[in-house]
Amino acid sequence: MKPFAWFGAKRKRALASRRESLPEKETASGSTPPPQNADPGSDATAAHAAAPIALKRFNPPRGLLPGSDGEHRLQCDYGSEERAHGFYTRQVLDYLSPTMQAFIARQEILFVATADRHGECDCTSKFGRPGFIRVLDEKYLIYPEYRGNGVFANLGNITENPHIAMLILDLYRDTVGLHVNGRARIVGNEELLACRDNLPDDVILEIGLEGKKRPERWVMVEVEEAYIQCSKHIPLMKKLDKRVDWGTDNVVAKGGDYFRLQEIPLYDRIGGDKAMEVLVDGFYRRVLNDELVGRFFEDVDMEAQRLKQKSFLAMIFGGPYPYTGKDLRSVHQRLIDELGLSDAHFDRVLQHFRDTVIEAQLPEPEVNGLCEILEGFRDDVLNR
Repeated sequence: MKPFAWFGAKRKRALASRRESLPEKETASGSTPPPQNADPGSDATAAHAAAPIALKRFNPPRGLLPGSDGEHRLQCDYGSEERAHGFYTRQVLDYLSPTMQAFIARQEILFVATADRHGECDCTSKFGRPGFIRVLDEKYLIYPEYRGNGVFANLGNITENPHIAMLILDLYRDTVGLHVNGRARIVGNEELLACRDNLPDDVILEIGLEGKKRPERWVMVEVEEAYIQCSKHIPLMKKLDKRVDWGTDNVVAKGGDYFRLQEIPLYDRIGGDKAMEVLVDGFYRRVLNDELVGRFFEDVDMEAQRLKQKSFLAMIFGGPYPYTGKDLRSVHQRLIDELGLSDAHFDRVLQHFRDTVIEAQLPEPEVNGLCEILEGFRDDVLNR
């Protein structure tokens, strides 16, 4: 057993037994009969018209070839089987060759792609000192995860779907790349140290570092495919000096608001129309169940009120829709005169709105920004 078999037993896929699923049964004429009593213009008839194309597509035998069913079909459709098969046999391995291992040990640029269980994808970059990607043996490699933005998009995907695609690029010497596809797992520092006898010394030393330079965790990858990214379109770059503050939270050091998102209206940043619907519906559920302020809406058409509120919030948060309702002073005058609308009620309503946006998991700066805008209407609502 290999030293890192504890990571998860290698899948026992016998490539020779991988077979293409058989197409649906065809009639003697080469196509399936149309649905009985189908309307000539119906969706069912239209779908049937396209069916023979899919059924007649040649399904190439898989045999020992790597790659997906889809790429094999397109090779057949586009007439590239000979080129593709030559690439498979000359350039694709299911392990890391000694030359691949030496290449990885020199590199400092990595791109990683993952997908969650629904197929939603994310691609990210990883940078480190030369050799930050460690080869454990011909079937396993690891790379460190340092402190980042706290989103964990790729790591979250890995917890749902372990498939991972990596592209390791050399832009400074050989202008070539290495694709590594496989299955990934998140490994903590302590869990990794449990196998210290089989770890490179520099991994143990890095885990022992203090502060921001210490990895928070690692990603271990079991190699299933490894193959070249050819050199012809990879630019040769000259490396210049730049101070790197690993794990920093400094906005300036991280590039700040480079894409100027803070200049985009708050309405668009929090999700636009969809966000307004969620916030308004949640807000009124809270308000109507509150004895202190719910009574102000007892004789109100709430469906119309929700639409007005969505329009109003869209306007004040920088959305594209004009507010066409009555001005706030005239709308609330009756509530002041007859029901005693006061600061206490305004405070309670504003608190309900704050609780609603917090429940929607908006970041604190956006929550505060929304509430500050609403606070600016206090005097208008209370006719002061």
